[in-house]
Amino acid sequence: MLESDIVLPFEKLRAWLYRSAIRAYIDKYRRDKRYYEILQKEFFRPENFLIYDQEGHDELYQAVEGLPSKYQQVIDLYYFQDMSIKEIAHILGAGQSWVKINLYRGRKQLRKALEERGYEYEDF
Repeated sequence: MLESDIVLPFEKLRAWLYRSAIRAYIDKYRRDKRYYEILQKEFFRPENFLIYDQEGHDELYQAVEGLPSKYQQVIDLYYFQDMSIKEIAHILGAGQSWVKINLYRGRKQLRKALEERGYEYEDF
């Protein structure tokens, strides 16, 4: 690809590289584990979150970890990995509308989880 005449925009290249890395990792462990279990176990740990890598966000990380994996993935990629809806759709092999729906539902469940812990959604 580096020697190709085709030039990809940064968004597509970034999504392609991320997806390629995930696929290579999945191929390595394909016989033993399922796709979402691999992502859950290796890619979506609080120490891998980029943006909110500060103290005081432990409750937020725990609340995100408590979400179903499909919501966890889109929330992590959108908020913590700073990817666009389009990039997330490309990485997960889903439509943009699916990503938007799962972001909405994930935020809704996250809000509920934070309120149950005594936080206001805007505290984070």
